[in-house]
Amino acid sequence: MRRLHAILADDRLDEVAMDTHRLLLSRLIPALLSAVVAQLALGVTFAACWLAVFLTAEGLARLATGRFRPGVPGTPTMRAVFLLGALPINLTWSWLAAMIWFSPLPDMKLAAVAVWVGQIVYTQNFRHQPVALIAVSAFAPMVSLIVFPLFFLPGQGVGPNIARWGLVLVVATTLNVMLANRAAANRMDALTRGLREERERALEANRAKSTFVAVTSHELRTPMNGLLGMAYALDRTNLNEAQRRHVRLMIKSGDSLMQVLNDVLDLSKIEAGKVDLDHVAVNLHDLVRAAGDAWRDAAAEKGLWLRAEIDPSAPAWILADPQRIRQVLMNLISNGLKFTSKGGVTIQLLAPPPESSRPLSSTADGACEIRLRVVDTGVGVDADVHDRIFESFTQADNAVSRSHGGTGLGLTISRALAHQMDGDLVLENGDLKKGGGGAAFVFTLRAVPIAPPAVTAEEVEGQDTPDLDTLRILMAEDNAINQVVVRTMLEATGVALTIVDDGQAALTALRADAFDAVLMDINMPVMDGITALNAIRAGVAGDPAIPVIALTASAMSGDRERFLAMGFDDHLGKPIRPADLLSSICSAVRPKDRCTKAARS
Repeated sequence: MRRLHAILADDRLDEVAMDTHRLLLSRLIPALLSAVVAQLALGVTFAACWLAVFLTAEGLARLATGRFRPGVPGTPTMRAVFLLGALPINLTWSWLAAMIWFSPLPDMKLAAVAVWVGQIVYTQNFRHQPVALIAVSAFAPMVSLIVFPLFFLPGQGVGPNIARWGLVLVVATTLNVMLANRAAANRMDALTRGLREERERALEANRAKSTFVAVTSHELRTPMNGLLGMAYALDRTNLNEAQRRHVRLMIKSGDSLMQVLNDVLDLSKIEAGKVDLDHVAVNLHDLVRAAGDAWRDAAAEKGLWLRAEIDPSAPAWILADPQRIRQVLMNLISNGLKFTSKGGVTIQLLAPPPESSRPLSSTADGACEIRLRVVDTGVGVDADVHDRIFESFTQADNAVSRSHGGTGLGLTISRALAHQMDGDLVLENGDLKKGGGGAAFVFTLRAVPIAPPAVTAEEVEGQDTPDLDTLRILMAEDNAINQVVVRTMLEATGVALTIVDDGQAALTALRADAFDAVLMDINMPVMDGITALNAIRAGVAGDPAIPVIALTASAMSGDRERFLAMGFDDHLGKPIRPADLLSSICSAVRPKDRCTKAARS
């Protein structure tokens, strides 16, 4: 009884039951052919009778297997019914072979042996299944191959005896092969289980790493918001030159730390395959110029030139992700300036090669290759480390890390982003004409050129900056340091700020007074920011369309998209820059102004 329970508890029977249900047609075709052979040996009546019995047995088996579903474990009762339902099918085939054996036609015994051997061959499919299923499938044909030749094969002498004992040897060999195959299948199953367990451990380690990165990011961003926020506030006060240098060094150091943290987060996103790309209208010419302008002061401080060269035949407007293109360019420009002491850096937007103008089947119709080249006159890169510099946490040599700093993640992330955009990032030889050897990185992507989007009168009106002195902002934030930081940033611009400690207090404030926008932290006591947002959108606290900006240290992959999908108007990750905060507030308030004017008209 205990053995029976162990057999019925084996979930491998579920897979065989589903295969039996699915492969009905593959069994019906041999049955029809066998019925044709049977009518030649035994007549049409027997063949039709056997076929009817076989179809009845298959029907019972189909009823027994129809309740099994992928991913849903079968019950012991279902498995027992399946085993009982499979037995008549095998007995029916053995019965057919036995009747063919006794056919008056002398050559039909070989056909009977072929049927029994076919049953045994079919049984090999179950070598990794429970013994009970193998016994149900193989018992009848094996017994028949021993009993019928030994007791029902007429004739004596060398020939008949060789045939008899040859078939016994076939059965013995089959048993030996079945045992060997079963042992090999068990080893394969064990190996598969081991690989599956290793995969699960790897996935668990990856989940633990992602959790660690997320927690570390959140915990670092909250205090960094206070440090950088107050440093920005100090920079706007009356300081002497020495103090201002110290404050700006604090800001620069804080920005460097945040860049390392952002690089680690980006690498985590890329490894998880969770980099989502936007496809919006981008003015590529302006983007290249803006990337150069962002680093022009840094180049001037080192006595370097920085210029942008744009081929007029290069597409101006494309559908792409401007943030990711800018990120790759900024990494390449930063690297160029870091490793250059004389000369400068050139950013080149090149014309697409003629063959790239043809559409590719893997991209949208009309996509062409966009080529951006960043060339410096710096120390260059040895040929033997060209590929290695794109590996994570790797630089050309240890001396580079000591003298120039950096984590070695920038190029890794940039190449991965280029691949995401159906392009690549490669290193060419330096441009020797500019002196110093240098290096040239070529960043390619595929994008669809488009016509310049039309600018409507409404958009022109929306570009006007709201009068900050008239804005009233409500902030829900439980961290006292973050409260001070945001208050310092906003009140210096004339914005009236009201602060509450949790989401419930924010709802109370919205019922009692009118505000232009809400800055909402996510993790708060009493009521969190998401619950408070849902209550606002439900209309329980005044205007349900009031702009609500998520103010949070959550900056992992998909966080921004997730918060926007919830109904937030924008997402600001900590630490917050004053310019980003004001820009987000102004962008959120402008649509409200337009909606108000439209409603009045």
